[in-house]
Amino acid sequence: MKIKKHEGRIHFRCLIFLQLGLALFMPHVLSASEFSAVGHKSIKGLEVVYSHTSRGLGFQVIGKSLLSKSGIQKTNRVRLNNAWPVKKAFLIWSGETKQENKAREEIILITDGNQEHSIKAQQIWKQNSTGILYTALAEVTRYVTGGGVYGVKNLFSEEMNPGGRDPYTVAGWALVVVTEDPGSREKNSVTLLAGLQVLKPGETYDLSLTPHAPPGSPEPRAIGIIGGHGRAGNGSANLLNNKALSGKGDWDGSAGKFWDIDKFVVNRDNNNDRDEGLTLTIDPLLQWLYPVGVVVTFKSHE
Repeated sequence: MKIKKHEGRIHFRCLIFLQLGLALFMPHVLSASEFSAVGHKSIKGLEVVYSHTSRGLGFQVIGKSLLSKSGIQKTNRVRLNNAWPVKKAFLIWSGETKQENKAREEIILITDGNQEHSIKAQQIWKQNSTGILYTALAEVTRYVTGGGVYGVKNLFSEEMNPGGRDPYTVAGWALVVVTEDPGSREKNSVTLLAGLQVLKPGETYDLSLTPHAPPGSPEPRAIGIIGGHGRAGNGSANLLNNKALSGKGDWDGSAGKFWDIDKFVVNRDNNNDRDEGLTLTIDPLLQWLYPVGVVVTFKSHE
């Protein structure tokens, strides 16, 4: 899939339109004093948790929201279609709690064959919102042996708006699987960044990918983006060097209610801007967004 040019997104937001949209879709409404003019800010809430260069490296990412119309589900599963040996695997999960609670740091991973494994977070990130948003991460390579059905059980997330249309803010998980094609001659680098940042409506946020690329001209092959609170219909977008990755609204609950997992195959062979560096931009437009993970495959020129 070639990157499509960004279709002239207008960065001037009318305050009245913004507040109307927020009243409909946000966990809380921005006041005029909170609203600021559109500007680019840096995404600082994600950090590198894995980076490796080898022949035939790539990645798959699956996952799902646990939210439904009736509340939060106890468990769900997704099929991983994987043809190559597993190099590394990481489980990411995210939710919101009313106060500090150790329960969010533990989850059950369900592997192929319906086996259950208790997983404890190796890293956790938190930010204050209506309650306390969190992202947890653990390496689970020993449990992910290849393709099959994987899922989670007992992800801890609490009602933050009882009686409201959307009592829960976010509750979702993702399995990031780094794969290795033994027959490939192409040397690739895979980098996984994880964490948590709250993206505010009316601003755009940049993440420089250049520092995470191998030496030489940075050439991305695929980009995966994981996050929460996305809702369909408002055009929130992911861009690479100011060009839309999909040409549509990306943060649309593609992996279930308020949970997004998107993978973009990138073709930049014919672009002449490879030497300018790489910047991933997330434009929330009219909604709060909670990115929790970005994974990138680069072609290595070593």
